[in-house]
Amino acid sequence: MKWWLFPIFGLLACAGFCVAPAGVVAESMFVAIGAISLVAVIAGICFHRPAALRGWVFIAAGSALWVAGDAAFLVIARAQGAVPIVSFADAIYLVGYPIFAVGLYLLVHQGWRRGDRAHVINSAIVMIAFSLVLWVFVIYPKYGELSKAGGITSVTYCMMDVFMLGFLIHFLGATQWQSMTFRFLTAAVVLLLVSDIASNFVSVGGVADRLVDVGYLAYYVLVGTAAVHPSMGYLTAPIPHNPETTIAASFNFPTVLVVTVAALTPPAVMAVLLVRGEPATTWGWAVTVSATTLVCLVLVRVSELLRLLQRQTLTLRGVAETDLLTGLVNRRGLERWAASTRSLTFLLLDIDRFKEVNDTFGHRVGDDVLRAVADRLVRTVGTRGVVGRISADVFVVAIDAELSVALELADDVHDALRAPVAVRRATLLVEVSIGIARSGTDAGKEDPEQLGQRAYLAMESAKTVQPRTAVYDSTMERDDSDRLVMLSELTTAIVEHQLEVYYQLQVELSSMRAVSVEALLRWNHPTLGLIGPDAFLPIAERTGLIRPLLDFVLDEVTAHRLAWRRDGLDLEVSVNISTRNLLDTTLVNQIRRALDNGMRPDALTLEITETSSMTDPPVAIATLAELRKLGVTLAIDDYGTGYSSLAYLQNLPVQHLKIDKSFVTDMTKAPAHRVIVSSTIDLARTLGLTITAEGVEDLATLLELRSLRCDFAQGYYIGRPAPAADVAASIAKFDAEVKEYAKTL
Repeated sequence: MKWWLFPIFGLLACAGFCVAPAGVVAESMFVAIGAISLVAVIAGICFHRPAALRGWVFIAAGSALWVAGDAAFLVIARAQGAVPIVSFADAIYLVGYPIFAVGLYLLVHQGWRRGDRAHVINSAIVMIAFSLVLWVFVIYPKYGELSKAGGITSVTYCMMDVFMLGFLIHFLGATQWQSMTFRFLTAAVVLLLVSDIASNFVSVGGVADRLVDVGYLAYYVLVGTAAVHPSMGYLTAPIPHNPETTIAASFNFPTVLVVTVAALTPPAVMAVLLVRGEPATTWGWAVTVSATTLVCLVLVRVSELLRLLQRQTLTLRGVAETDLLTGLVNRRGLERWAASTRSLTFLLLDIDRFKEVNDTFGHRVGDDVLRAVADRLVRTVGTRGVVGRISADVFVVAIDAELSVALELADDVHDALRAPVAVRRATLLVEVSIGIARSGTDAGKEDPEQLGQRAYLAMESAKTVQPRTAVYDSTMERDDSDRLVMLSELTTAIVEHQLEVYYQLQVELSSMRAVSVEALLRWNHPTLGLIGPDAFLPIAERTGLIRPLLDFVLDEVTAHRLAWRRDGLDLEVSVNISTRNLLDTTLVNQIRRALDNGMRPDALTLEITETSSMTDPPVAIATLAELRKLGVTLAIDDYGTGYSSLAYLQNLPVQHLKIDKSFVTDMTKAPAHRVIVSSTIDLARTLGLTITAEGVEDLATLLELRSLRCDFAQGYYIGRPAPAADVAASIAKFDAEVKEYAKTL
C-alpha cells in the first residue's frame, strides 16, 4: 500500500475545496472528502490488522458520526435554505466526540488502572487551563445567556473540546509516541480543536469560515493518513499494566511541555485581562479557582516525580552495584557494604582451573558454573555476610566476624562445593582456593583494597596446600618478593648444575618387581638447601625457563639410564611434561634429540596431566600424536583431579593412566575411594590402558591394588624419591621387604 498517495490526494482535495464556489459544490466536496477519509480508515484497519483493533474501531465510528453530521448539515441546508442555530446535525456531531476520545484511549490502554492516575492528572491540568481560556474569552463574552438553546449547544461543544483535549494529553503520555501514526492522529486532533475554537469567532460565509472548514478537512486527511501509514500495522498492542513505566511515560517531553504551558495559563489570562482593563469582578473568581486547583494538581505531579526519581536512583544504584551474570554484588557494591562495617574479614575464592572449563566446554557452560557456584555460596553464607563476584572466576565473601568464624565458613564453602555441578550436558567437580584476610591484623585498619590484596596473597598460597584455605600473614608478602628473587636465581641454577634429578620407584604388581622410575626434579640451593619442584616449577612455567629445564631433565635421565644399564639395571623412566611444554612447538624435537642421545623410545614415558591436555585440545592432540610416532609411551598423570573423563581420554593417543594419590592413599579406609579406584581400573582396561596407582603408603594398600589387578604402583611405601646413585639401594630395600612379607604367608 502506497500510503503517501492519500495525503497527496488530501492536499489536492483541500486546494480544490478552497477554490470551489460556495454552495452545494463546496459542501458536497466537504462531505465527499470526509467520506473518503472514513473509507481510508476502514481500509487501513482491514489491511494492517492493528493490534489495538478496538481503539481504531472507535476512531472510525467517531469519524463516521462526524461525516454523517456533515451530510445532515448539507441536507438541512438544501432543504430549508439555511441551517438553524441548533439542528439534528449538532446532535450527531456531539455524539462523535466521546466515541472518538474513547478510541484514542483504547489505543494505549487496557481499561482503567490505578497506575494511570499520573496521566489523568496531566489531562485534568490541561482541561482546567483550557476551560479557563474558553470561559473567559469565548463562553462568557459571547454566550452570556446560557438559557438559550444556541448558548447551551455552543457550551456543549466547548465542553466536548475540553474533553477531547484531556484525552489527547492522555494520548501524548503513551510510550508509542515515536510512531508516525500516533503523531498524525495527534496533529489531526489538534486541528479539530483549533477549528472548533476558531468557528466561534468567524462569520458564516466569509473567507475565515472557509479556512475553518479547511481545518476540519485537514483533520479528515490526517486521520486517513494515520490509518494507511505502515506504522499502524506494527504498533504494539495496548501495553500491559506497569505502574513504573506508566508514571515515567507521563513525564515525556511533549506531555511536560503541554502541562507546563497549561500551568502558566491562569497568570497569562490574568495579565491579558488586566491589560484590556476588564474588571476583576467578572473574571477574578474563575482565575482564582483555576489557579488554586492547578497548583494542587502540579504539587501532586511534582511529588510523584520526586518519588519516581528516588526509585530510579535506587534502581540505577542497584544495577551499578550488581554483577549481571550472577546477581551478586560487584566490586562497587562490596566497597559500599564494607564502608559501613567496623571489623571486616574477606574470604577471596578462586575457582581452580576455571579457564579449562571455558576452553573445553565453552563460555556458556562456564557461565552456568559461575551461577551455580554463586547460588551455593549464597545459600552457605546466608545472613553471616555478603557474597560478591569481582572478576571472571573470583568471588568474595565479606563478613563482620572473628577469624575463627571465617575459617569455619571456609570449611562450609568447601563442603558446599564438594557435590558435582551439573550444567547442560556436563557434570563437573568444582574446587576453590580460599584466601582469608582480616582487618585490624598485622598493620592496623586496612581499607577494602588493601584487605583484598592481602586476601589475594593468601588465596595464591592456598593453591599449594590441602585443604585449599590459607590465612594471610605478613610472611606472604615476603614470599611474593622471594619468588622474584628465586626467578633470577633459577637461571643461574641451570647453568651451574644446582639442579638434580631424583627418582621414585614404580613396581609391577603382578611380579612385585621394580621395573621403572619417575624422574622428579630437585634444586640444591646454595643457601636454602634442597628445594622441591612446587617451589620453583610454577615460576618456570610462567616464563621461558621451562624449556631449558626439560632439556636438563632429559639429558640427565638419559645419562643415568645408560649408567644403570651398565650396572645391570634395565629400568624404564617417566618424565613429567608441563602444560607449557605440551604447547611448546619445540617439544617433539626435544624428545627426538633425547632419543638420538641413547634413550630407547620404549623405555621413555612422558607424563602429562589431564588438565594440561585440555588447555588447548587440538594442539595437545596433535603434539601427542607426533610424540607417539616417535615410539615413546604417553601417560595421563594425576587422573581424577581435573574435568576430563575416560571417554574424553579415549580421544588422546595415550597408553597409560596414573590414578591420583588423593584416591589411593586412604582407599582401604574410605569405601568410596576404593570404588573410584576399582571402577577406574576396570574402565581403563576396557579402553586398553595400563594403570599406575600413586600414593601407596602402606602394605595393605599395595596388596589391595594387586587384588584389584592394578598394573603398577608407586608411593612412599615402595620407595621415597632418591638420587640416581641410590636407586639400586632403593630397589634392594623394596625387594627385601617383599621377601619378608612372603615368609609370613
